[in-house]
Amino acid sequence: MEGYLYQRGKVKTWYLRYGEPTLPDRKRRTRNVRIGCMSKSKAEARKREILREYDEGTSQERVASPCVAQFLSSWLEVRRHNLAPTTFIRYKRMVEHDVIPVIGTVQLLKVQIEHIERVHAVARKRGLSERSCLHIHRMLHTAFKDAIRKKKLLHNVVSLAEAPTPVEREPVPISRDRVRLLIAAARGSRLEVPVAVSSVTGLRRGEMLGLKWRNIDLDKGSLFVAESLEQTREYGLRFKCPKSKSSRRFVPLSPECVELLRSHKVEQDAAKDSGAYCYDDQDLVFSNPDGSPWPPDTFTAQFGKLATLVGLKGFRFHDMRHAFASLTLADGKPIKEVSVLMGHSSANVTLSVYARSIEGMGREVVNDLSRSLLTG
Repeated sequence: MEGYLYQRGKVKTWYLRYGEPTLPDRKRRTRNVRIGCMSKSKAEARKREILREYDEGTSQERVASPCVAQFLSSWLEVRRHNLAPTTFIRYKRMVEHDVIPVIGTVQLLKVQIEHIERVHAVARKRGLSERSCLHIHRMLHTAFKDAIRKKKLLHNVVSLAEAPTPVEREPVPISRDRVRLLIAAARGSRLEVPVAVSSVTGLRRGEMLGLKWRNIDLDKGSLFVAESLEQTREYGLRFKCPKSKSSRRFVPLSPECVELLRSHKVEQDAAKDSGAYCYDDQDLVFSNPDGSPWPPDTFTAQFGKLATLVGLKGFRFHDMRHAFASLTLADGKPIKEVSVLMGHSSANVTLSVYARSIEGMGREVVNDLSRSLLTG
């Protein structure tokens, strides 16, 4: 900040005049601070001290602005209705656990790059991964961007701070034998059909449990991903739109998968008509025995027990999705085609995650060129 000295009165008292930083919707304010009667060199030193205090946010003469804790708490309440429940809960946890304890008392207008870096450093010291630190960074960037839009800030200091760089880990390759083992182990249980269907469609857990019969065409052999079932502590069970626009997609069904689903529907209709349950028909393909939604957390726990039973402790249901992508790419299927089936936003996303699965891609091209150039 810049300012200048001037003298007033018979005794030549020194004063400092400076302009406060202004936001677009505020009038610029000029402040005058009495320094006192002293030599010019001492007045210059006092001027530098006052302006430094102001820049560091320790001066009492500063622009009224909420602290970080006040701003983020208010921002969350405003944004909660525009965020997915899981996103809101994650943001709230990050604000309360990772940001406010570190820089919550800092004035919003005084947040510097060092403050953002301190948030990252404390999070790392607490044992959070670089991926988790990056989530905190992105959340703060979004919040500060909103502050600029609402004219509470002039610049987004988060964009100037270095973002954490997590190491991208490729999924561990999953063999066909492991998938076959899980399919065999699930036979005769409630998990039999969802495990088999996931292995040949790559559906996410929420997509599988939110699937409804009206979105399956057994005659044409296809299904449409229109909804996803979500479970959170705050909202309980809730149907929502899929993860992204590209997640709303048609997925072809193999003849074997169609027959499996036909048999499953026959059994489901028989249970519905038996009167054994007061059936809550929500048209769900995979549900509780009474027709109500199958809670994702319960499903995960049941699948975990199945995996442990066959010696695959730690194998998640989401790993069935990884297996679908890895095995189809290893078979030489086009990356774009697999990307569409997975519901990824682009083939680049698929490639970045499953690059190892297609390491053999292009080998025949290289071999052909080599034979034509290097052999006599």
